Amino acid sequence: MKRDQTNAAEFSPADWIRRLADALPRLDDVQQSFLQEYWQRNPTVHRVGPDGKRLEYPLDDLRDLYAMASHGHVVGEQAYYAPLCAVLDPVRHLLMSHPTLAGGIGPIIGRDNFYIHILRGGELTSPTNLIAGLMARAAELSGDCFRAASELNAFLTPTGDGSCEGVPNGLDIGCHAVLFYGPTLAERREVTDGITLLPFEQFRSFVDNRMVEELSPLDAGFLDYRSLGAAVRSFRWRPTFYRRGNAEGFELYDPRAFFLEAQTFLELLGVAHATPVLCLAALVNCINRSAGRLLGGVNHRGAVYRARPAQGFDGFYEYPMLAPEAFAEAKEAFDNRTSERFGKMAPIIGRLAEALAREGRFAVEDRILDIAIALERMYELDGGEISHKLRTRAAWFLGADAESRVCEMQAVKEFYDMRSAIVHSKKKKPAAEKQRAAFDKGFDVARRSLFRLLRDEPPDDWEKLVIAGS
Repeated sequence: MKRDQTNAAEFSPADWIRRLADALPRLDDVQQSFLQEYWQRNPTVHRVGPDGKRLEYPLDDLRDLYAMASHGHVVGEQAYYAPLCAVLDPVRHLLMSHPTLAGGIGPIIGRDNFYIHILRGGELTSPTNLIAGLMARAAELSGDCFRAASELNAFLTPTGDGSCEGVPNGLDIGCHAVLFYGPTLAERREVTDGITLLPFEQFRSFVDNRMVEELSPLDAGFLDYRSLGAAVRSFRWRPTFYRRGNAEGFELYDPRAFFLEAQTFLELLGVAHATPVLCLAALVNCINRSAGRLLGGVNHRGAVYRARPAQGFDGFYEYPMLAPEAFAEAKEAFDNRTSERFGKMAPIIGRLAEALAREGRFAVEDRILDIAIALERMYELDGGEISHKLRTRAAWFLGADAESRVCEMQAVKEFYDMRSAIVHSKKKKPAAEKQRAAFDKGFDVARRSLFRLLRDEPPDDWEKLVIAGS
């Protein structure tokens, strides 16, 4: 059966959308009885919820049903599928009249498979799969066939066309992302032109629920993953269509620079917030799941690189809301990441961020040792009398007056005494609550020291700073 040969110059997108939107409800009415019969023959228990209702619009089932109808003559069921084909075939011909598809799809039913290419991957599909995607997307839009057809037309419009303004509902927006678990975001926050933080609710449509469950702390789903977020770099994309075997070269983009910058900011954010920020995974070429559904259920999930497990963390614990002052402090430091001063502090930032996220039997002791290493590096300590030098240098660097300097010295002394007790293995092990209290004091000193050193030049001579202030 041959397709309509529509001249691209005479093609009217508005008319194509309207006619397609009018045809889909008729197809939906006729296919219902065939779907019921299909489900009786092929039970899909895994798609039925506890209440006995279907969990989602049956895209996979429609793809199978349309394929069987198109090949009914092969299995001797041509007469059975004739009523369905009577409404399916006109939709197929109308779909293929779009200039983008007309030039890339074979004219004969059964020999009309084509290649759909999205970013760095692709697969074979068919016109009936696109029709199934249209039906599924319309159902997702509460039966709005016009919106679904409008979205598909936008995807089929080449980006070089002056009329191309983006796909409705932002379905052509993709992203690279770092999925993280940490302070809860109430809204999206712009870090730089290339990095945005999104609450999980705004990122949910780009990831598979099963993958999120596997990456997150156990039972985090009971809190609806509110402590999840994503650092993303967004871009626009379009699918391309080829006859079978004629796929062109893949689009190449190396997102490693983005991932490194996103991780750096998240480390700064964790330190500024004094809260662990777990980078769960780096995700490449994510697209909106609704876009994949509209395009016939194209199986494009991008690449996933797992960063660190989070199963040792308590998923029932809900992180605090992101403090605006912590975000501002991290952003100020991040904006100066190309400076020589930042380069010197980068290992210390990583050390402090790692201290917050440590797990295991000796987690608190390891955290204290991490802080000690960071403080000794920041205050350029070597030789003897390290504890004394650290107390005095921190007091004169952070304290504003005599009273505050005494407080700084006392906090450092308590922390460093605990560090010495751990390193020198005293017979009586300090109580866990005392270790945690010492860590909190030491981390606070280290955090404030870090961000001041990132803002200001360090003293040329630490000893002169102490002597001059005495």
